[in-house]
Amino acid sequence: MTREWLVQNETPRPVWLKHDGRVLLLAPLETRLWSGDDVFAAFPHLHRLVDRRQISVCDKPRPVDTDASLTGSIRVAAVVVFLWVVALWPLPMWWWWRIGAALGVVLILWFFVMLSRPSHRERKRNAGRRAWYNFTMAVVVATGVLIPTVIVYLATDLRKVVTFWPDGFAVHAEPPMILVGRLMQLTFISVAALMPALMYFQFDAERLSTLRQRWIQNVFRLDPTVATMSDVRAKYDQQLEEAYGADSGRGRLTRGRRSPIIVATLVLAFGWLLILLRAGDVIEAGPDKSLSFLALLSPDQSLVAFAFLGAYFFALRLVWQGFVRSDLRPKTYTTIAVRVLVVVILAWLIEAVTNAADNSQPLFLLAFTAGFVPDTVLHLLWEKLLRHKAVLLNLDQQQPLTEIEGIDLYERTRLSEEGIVNVEALAHHDLLDLFFKTRIPAARLVDWVDQAILVMHLDSRPDAPALRGALRSAGVRTASDLVEVTRRGVERTAELSALLAPLLPEAERPGLAQRLQVLSEALDHSEWLARIENWRRSDLIEADPRRRRWIDESGDLRWGDPRVTPAPAMPSAAALNVQSRTDSHLSRAPAGTSP
Repeated sequence: MTREWLVQNETPRPVWLKHDGRVLLLAPLETRLWSGDDVFAAFPHLHRLVDRRQISVCDKPRPVDTDASLTGSIRVAAVVVFLWVVALWPLPMWWWWRIGAALGVVLILWFFVMLSRPSHRERKRNAGRRAWYNFTMAVVVATGVLIPTVIVYLATDLRKVVTFWPDGFAVHAEPPMILVGRLMQLTFISVAALMPALMYFQFDAERLSTLRQRWIQNVFRLDPTVATMSDVRAKYDQQLEEAYGADSGRGRLTRGRRSPIIVATLVLAFGWLLILLRAGDVIEAGPDKSLSFLALLSPDQSLVAFAFLGAYFFALRLVWQGFVRSDLRPKTYTTIAVRVLVVVILAWLIEAVTNAADNSQPLFLLAFTAGFVPDTVLHLLWEKLLRHKAVLLNLDQQQPLTEIEGIDLYERTRLSEEGIVNVEALAHHDLLDLFFKTRIPAARLVDWVDQAILVMHLDSRPDAPALRGALRSAGVRTASDLVEVTRRGVERTAELSALLAPLLPEAERPGLAQRLQVLSEALDHSEWLARIENWRRSDLIEADPRRRRWIDESGDLRWGDPRVTPAPAMPSAAALNVQSRTDSHLSRAPAGTSP
């Protein structure tokens, strides 16, 4: 039997091996199947790369036979259901219904066990996660359907149409409009309460292995201290396991506790029942036996109702943003539940401090807006009612995230779930941690942090808004942009200050070039900016093949790309590192100085 190996490149650069006319080229992080002769005999230098953890070689795993027990259970269930249907003829109706209910419960429990049991393809921990996933989905559906059903039945005139005791279950034909209307109302409430949660369970996330691979590619660009997968595992293995699991992330289950989904569904169901049901109301047809079903779906005209609608509208958009971005997590539903409770309290406050009877339409709009920006509405109330005392609470947030270009309301909410509520928190947050916990594209996160560093350093001056606007108009959006301009010499700094001077007040023009130079030097020594510059200047994204690097048979770095250019003789990796540090020092040195 022919032996097969899996040869994997553990580095972000291509590996080129050549021996006796044979060539083995591995793309960055590529896994190649090698079959036939011994791979170590074909490439004797491969041992050296394996010892340096630049390449890993292992036997190809054998395919695992699939478990057919689930298929057999489906066939048995089909036979049982068929026999139950046939039993309708000899059995009384009373026994037929009860046997069917018992069989339904048994089949549901059996399939639940079959779907969540450990199989040959899953470890026990993954099986436990899947069991909890299925259990959560069942509880959510029960919460969104059973609770509204019981409340609608007990609180409305539906009891006149559907009776259970003492004569058993019965549906009366008169009056039929009550049954139709209440079923429509109940269906709408259940669907509205379950919609955010169902989007989570319908959310078929990208394979965690794909996300893990994408993160690894980003970390090689962002962290210059890692060169191989062994370095990544040694430095970030615990975080990788927490984010994507210990099994190389081959599952599809979004990680995290799912109890917030149950709580959010319960809060939304209660809210919809609160605004659509009125205690003791009845459905009465008019003289012409006509009835408008829209009246059953019209919310109560109150501040609490419109505040809840605003929060629900915000929740739908927030869940949808996470759905399309593959970043829908259980903590999002904690945000939804908290937002609903907060806006209800704000609605009570608005109703207490204003006269809801007068000018009610603007108040309804204000309550609806509170569902999106509750802090802004609270600040507005303080400014309008206690104009001279609002400063006592210091409600003015320093450096809000609205200062950053490209961050909308829903992305600010997602960042707040990770504890980032202002510019300073974003500028000093670990980028790799954000890569772990969010699925916002890495390039956007880098750009936001780069902007935040500049905004944070500029905000200490009174002319910060004017200077920031002038820099943006000149094309300098980020801290790395400003540092890059000033590194090119005093002349370029003077040119930039001359370009910005007409855009600033006259009192701020003197000494502008010196302020820009000092600001750039302060930014240049920031540890956060160093990572961003490594991201932007990495040779992993070089378009020119001559400026790329590849790994030769000795494990050393070489300039160029062996796939498109000849492999020139270059110094060793140590010499390349010395040259790289020298180039970096020269690029940072002011013009006219020597290293």
